[in-house]
Amino acid sequence: MKEFSKEEIIDLKKLINDVGNHLTPAVADIVWAKYTRIIDKAERKPCMCGKSAGHWRRAVETIREFVKKHD
Repeated sequence: MKEFSKEEIIDLKKLINDVGNHLTPAVADIVWAKYTRIIDKAERKPCMCGKSAGHWRRAVETIREFVKKHD
């Protein structure tokens, strides 16, 4: 995993605290970029359709867990 600066972690906390049940395309791009950075893997961003909800849920939960570890 590539290290995050303290400022990046603060921004990540703000981002994830504002995420609700619906991701806008702009927020989804940021969430996916941060998620792939945390897992240190290049994964293609899923579509925004309902069938991809599991992928987005996994990304958001991964970020939430990462933020909790860096409190």
